[in-house]
Amino acid sequence: MHEITLPQWRAMAHVADKADISQSALASALDTDPMTISGVLDRLEKNGLISRKPDPADSRAKLTQLTPKGAERLELARRLGAEMYEAALAGISKDDVAVAEKVLRQMQQNLTGQTTASED
Repeated sequence: MHEITLPQWRAMAHVADKADISQSALASALDTDPMTISGVLDRLEKNGLISRKPDPADSRAKLTQLTPKGAERLELARRLGAEMYEAALAGISKDDVAVAEKVLRQMQQNLTGQTTASED
């Protein structure tokens, strides 16, 4: 519909928060491998949503940033995501949402092997 996949949206959102991020740092932040991120970034760059430039500190690396077109597309995606989130939570109490978020975070930690102090 808006020509952005979920992996592309996630990459763009992270690049917006951390301008001039390397591909390997982005892959690590998104818990994926550098080759997968490379493909995502290639498509985003082809569509004019990001740009990449050589890293002055590492000649093998490139730094990624959003283009103005990418920033506009990301803002649209964020607005649509917020609307979808509100629609999904219609009729659900804030307390129930908080419990669901806590349970889902714990499930994610269980599956990724992460451990955190109990939030009880």
